[in-house]
Amino acid sequence: MIELGGKAGLADVVAVADGGSVRVPDAAIEAVGRAHELTRRLSAEVPTYGRTTGVGANKSAAVVDDAAAHGLRLLRSHAVDAGPELPERAVRAMLAVRLNQLCVPGSGVDPAVLGALEGMLNGNALPTVRAHASIGTGDLGALAGTALTLMGERPATGPLEPMGPWSSDSALPFISSNALTIGRTCLVVDALSRLDRAAAAVYALSFRGLDGNPSVLSPAAVRATAAPGVDTVAERVRRLLGTGPAGQSAEPPARIQDAFGLRTFPISQGAFTHALGALAEQAGRLLGVAQENPLFDLADETVVHHGAFHQAALGLALDGCDLALAQTGPLVMSRIGMINEPALTGLRPFLATGQEGASGLMMVEYVAASALGELRAAAQPASLGTVTLSRGAEEDASFASQAVVQAERAVAAYRTLLACELVGAVRLLRQRGVVLPAGPLGDAFELAAALPAEDADRDLRDDLEIAEKLLDALAWV
Repeated sequence: MIELGGKAGLADVVAVADGGSVRVPDAAIEAVGRAHELTRRLSAEVPTYGRTTGVGANKSAAVVDDAAAHGLRLLRSHAVDAGPELPERAVRAMLAVRLNQLCVPGSGVDPAVLGALEGMLNGNALPTVRAHASIGTGDLGALAGTALTLMGERPATGPLEPMGPWSSDSALPFISSNALTIGRTCLVVDALSRLDRAAAAVYALSFRGLDGNPSVLSPAAVRATAAPGVDTVAERVRRLLGTGPAGQSAEPPARIQDAFGLRTFPISQGAFTHALGALAEQAGRLLGVAQENPLFDLADETVVHHGAFHQAALGLALDGCDLALAQTGPLVMSRIGMINEPALTGLRPFLATGQEGASGLMMVEYVAASALGELRAAAQPASLGTVTLSRGAEEDASFASQAVVQAERAVAAYRTLLACELVGAVRLLRQRGVVLPAGPLGDAFELAAALPAEDADRDLRDDLEIAEKLLDALAWV
């Protein structure tokens, strides 16, 4: 049981996305209930955006009818999205983030909404959320559609006891969030964290197969880079290779100085590791903060109208991570090229066997190049894009939501790229008859035994699929 009371972390969101049950602590419900009563009084005394006024360019229009009708109109009009349906994991991640955020008093939402979200997750009775609606100032369509599903106006994916109609004191507060973008970011961070660790294992297998020079992993080399993340990556690889504290190895290197694919891996991967850490930190900040507009300052009993929902920092962190990941791609291609090169391996071109002219792993390199192209396309900064909406009421709406979509594409492309290198590294070690000693790298090679051993020209699609699945296991060796 995962407690969502305003203090959940990224791992909690991932666990909920993967089907974990949730519980909202009584203390959180009580605190939200007290805030709800206070905010109702404040809204009766002070003009309050979305409660006593319209929204967007209608912010100056006073609402004169009853709050229940206004709240329903707001939700029904905002529950607009289009395109393909998002996967269940993304929807559950969104709900986990929104429930955790709402447990931090400040929105003024009715505490009954917390229990309804808890039931929606535990019953896996989810709303249908489509791909196109969100921008970097709120996931309005997804969350309004969720509200309509909770009220029974839209079907859920499973049995769900509907709530009564929502009033304006819950309608705008509930949808005033980037919970979908943040939830998807948590899933991206989780996937990339595993691939980051797996990349070190794949590199170590290639390094050993190519008899790389381990001096690049030495503390002196790490200090000389004067860059964050390099020490973390170098330590990972030293542990895998079993090198000494100064980077020395019992195996003599084949070259005084290696090509960049082997020589600069700690630097390039370290930049990505650092960027990924920054993204994880920013996403973590957003999980347990009240950002609704308006925000109710309960201590001072004031209504605060603001723009804290503008996710410029999250968009930049996503872009930075995508760019750092993309710059690792050419070095993966370099190592794949080295594995295919007879002058470096002493074996046939492309590690082919059988008749002369056999293609071996030739086309795996082409697949890797295709993945690299996708990785680079996904790294085009979404932060450069803005749009003016609602008759100029939002004149610089960001595209943080697009940045997370691109990050999801980058995850898939990077997985394929690493799988291509893994297939080549394992074939190289097998053909050379390298015996790996007991330890982390030996464990990695043992896991890779799941890859077929037949080297004759054949269909390698299954090999790449197996290699992609192996990466998650390699992350933990």
